[in-house]
Amino acid sequence: MSSERVLIISHAHPDFSLGGAEISAHAHWLELRRRGVAAILLARVDDSAAHLGAPFMARSAEGDEMLFAVPPVNHFIHSQPNGSLVYEHLTNLLVRFRPTAVHFHHYVHLGLELIRVIRNFNPDISITVTLHEFLAICHAQGQMLKTSGSLCRKAAPLDCHACFPDLPAQDFFMRELFIKSFFNLVDHFVCPSQFLRDRYIEWGLPREKMVVLENGQARFVNATMPELLDQDIERRFVVLGQLSRLKGTLVLLDAIRLLPKKLRRAIRIEIHGSVQYADDEFRSQLASGLTELSDTVRLCGAYLPEHVIGIIRRNGWVIVPSIWWENSPVVIQEAFAAGRPVICSNIGGMAEKVTDGVSGFHFRVNSAGDLASRIEGCAARRDLWEPMCAKLPQPPTIEDTVSKLLQLYAGRGGPAIDHLQELPDSTTA
Repeated sequence: MSSERVLIISHAHPDFSLGGAEISAHAHWLELRRRGVAAILLARVDDSAAHLGAPFMARSAEGDEMLFAVPPVNHFIHSQPNGSLVYEHLTNLLVRFRPTAVHFHHYVHLGLELIRVIRNFNPDISITVTLHEFLAICHAQGQMLKTSGSLCRKAAPLDCHACFPDLPAQDFFMRELFIKSFFNLVDHFVCPSQFLRDRYIEWGLPREKMVVLENGQARFVNATMPELLDQDIERRFVVLGQLSRLKGTLVLLDAIRLLPKKLRRAIRIEIHGSVQYADDEFRSQLASGLTELSDTVRLCGAYLPEHVIGIIRRNGWVIVPSIWWENSPVVIQEAFAAGRPVICSNIGGMAEKVTDGVSGFHFRVNSAGDLASRIEGCAARRDLWEPMCAKLPQPPTIEDTVSKLLQLYAGRGGPAIDHLQELPDSTTA
């Protein structure tokens, strides 16, 4: 049994928000508990009158799954304006739990100052931050996409000012210094993709602190599922996740419009996801497209994580059409775990995870024509689909990932290892 005492901090709880970071944090906590490691999950919730002033609320009978009521932050610099009260509450928890390691699965909505509170409380605590996207680098929701619609390849004050003309360039210079003053206190940064690691190193984070380690998948993802190999499986496509302009939903609809009408009647495309955060213009365009393309596309709505594998396995291909870089899309791991190849944009973490012609195909980002060509080619080739399915890589499980993380915590103060996947697994409890 490990002697570590691990505090996991997340910006949200998956019971209220089904994002990749919060799901990863919760799976991380569950796996530590399974091994007998003392661990607390501290997930932020909105500070509201409904909480009656209580900073912590138990989410489990054991008291090791907790909600933390946190006031709104300054999202430009990720700072907590109501710091004194929040930090007093966090310090009280640190005194009670005495963690040896603290792992942030996010700092958004929380405040970067929490890192300094932990470091000041005990300099020997191992502090790890998983970088789930590019928020520290980019004020545009961390997506490194210019307001012109073009991809941003390097953040710089003048470029950022061009995207946000109401904010002077010097504000972006000071923003970077502010964020890095807290990142300097972190022992290790976990990067779910090499692409993200390279971006942050280019931005100025120390190479020796950066570790490439994917977010392992929970057990249900790898559960055995019945085969659904009907005669037209290669003509069935699926898209899963948030539906938005940035996720390439409209690019997909444009690609379907370009397909020959005979093929449109022969294939089926399912779209599973939520439009919870979409603007009215996008919702209108989506509704119009679904009506026009109803012979081909079906909107299936939101879904639960435990349904993902079943959804994927009744289709032949998974499409990931995002128009921004992405980091390490969970849906790609889920597709491989379900034995299905991926058609994705040819940039960022998507292109890194999918080997073109081996585990799927790339198409030119934001190109409806190129995506249409890929869909047409894939739908006509069952002899291509079956061998590809048989040779897909298997993503790491949550057991694999937590084994590597425990090694990382134990190496407090030492240099990080570029790819923890190359380390042998530690013995589980």
